[in-house]
Amino acid sequence: MLRNCKGYTLLDALTALSLLSVLSASVLPLYAHVYEERSIIRERKEATILLGQFWNELVLEENKPPNEQVKNDVTYTFKEISNKLCVSFQVAPKRNTVICRSLPYAK
Repeated sequence: MLRNCKGYTLLDALTALSLLSVLSASVLPLYAHVYEERSIIRERKEATILLGQFWNELVLEENKPPNEQVKNDVTYTFKEISNKLCVSFQVAPKRNTVICRSLPYAK
């Protein structure tokens, strides 16, 4: 039946390996981009949580938020700008993010 079947040749194995390498190399930049975006989303979530905490302290207890807070090697800067409490931070190089929340009263 299979008397003349000698299996895979070296050329077949190298062709399959090169095809696998090309496919892997094309997916790697996409994976790196997704990983970077996940870290940005994680830091944005942390900034939103901190903003909510300091907003509650400012509105309910009239405690001023700190100017800066460092958490997980990211510096969050808090400012009160025109009836808003804002937090700014930089995750990726050249990518500053600002999140603001309105205050319920005018100063």
